[in-house]
Amino acid sequence: MKHLLTIAVLGLGTASLSMPVTTSAQTVESEAAASTTTAPETAPAPAPEFEPGRRGRVDVGMGYSTLTGGNSNWNDQFVRGHIGLKPGTTLNWDLSSQRHFDERGTVGALSLTHTLSPWWYMSVGASAGSADFQNKYRGDIAIYRKWTDTQQWVSGLALMKSASRDGVHRDTGITASVAYYSTNAWVAEGGVVYNKSNPGAVDGFRGFAALTLGTEKQHYFTARIDHGKEGYLPTGAIADSGNHVGFQSTEVSLQWRQWLAKDWGYIVGGQFYRNPYYNRKGLSAALFFDF
Repeated sequence: MKHLLTIAVLGLGTASLSMPVTTSAQTVESEAAASTTTAPETAPAPAPEFEPGRRGRVDVGMGYSTLTGGNSNWNDQFVRGHIGLKPGTTLNWDLSSQRHFDERGTVGALSLTHTLSPWWYMSVGASAGSADFQNKYRGDIAIYRKWTDTQQWVSGLALMKSASRDGVHRDTGITASVAYYSTNAWVAEGGVVYNKSNPGAVDGFRGFAALTLGTEKQHYFTARIDHGKEGYLPTGAIADSGNHVGFQSTEVSLQWRQWLAKDWGYIVGGQFYRNPYYNRKGLSAALFFDF
C-alpha cells in the first residue's frame, strides 16, 4: 500500500532526542528540548516509497517557546530532511541550534530507514549534542511489521540508549506502538513508552496518541498528546519546591504542513507542555522543499 506520510525521523520526532538532567535521565521535556519546537509527523516511519523523479525533502525553520517558573524562553533554528539513497532505503538527518535554559548548543542526528521485505522494515539512528541540556550520545533501533492483506496496520518496537554529557546519567527506553493507515486520508497511532533512568533506577511509563489528516502534495494536519511519568527535571530548569523525581507531565502538539506549489510549502506548529513546576508554550514555522 502507499502510506500517507513520507517519513518520521528516528531519533527526531516520535523518538526524539533526549538530554541530560539534574539528577538523572530521560524525560518527555528533555526530548522536546533536544529536538526542535516544530511538531514532527508522528506515525511510525513508513517503509521508504518515492514518487518517480522525487528523492527527498528539506525543512528550514525556527521556533520560540515561553516558559513559566522563572525559566528563560527558548529559541531554535533548524534544518532537517530526508533523502532516498535507493529504492527501499532512506537517510534522515537533522541539525539544530538551540538556546534552552540559558545555554546554547548544537545537536545533530542521522538515521536510516530500510525495507527488509514486503512486510518488514527497520530504522537505526544516532545523535549527539554539544550543550548540557543535550545528550552526549543517543542510539535508537526500531523494527516495524505490516499486518493484514492491505498492510494498513503497522506495529513497531523501538529500543533507545542515551548518555548525558556529565558522564554519570544514562537512559534505556523501549517503545511499543501500533498505527492504522486509512484509505480515507488519515493515520492514527498509539503506543506506550517505558524508560529506566540511572543512577537511581527511576522507572517511568508514558502513553501517547496521534492523528494525522491529509494527502501528500496538498496538506497534512497532525495532533499528538503524550502523558505519563517523568524521572527528573532537565538540566538548567528552575523549580521552586519538591524533590523533582517521579512527577507527571503532559505535552500536546499541533502541526499544519501546507503545499503552496508542487515542490514547496510551509509548516506551522504549536506546542504546550506542563509539569508540576513549570509550563511551556511554543510556536514554530518553517519552509519545506521537495526535490
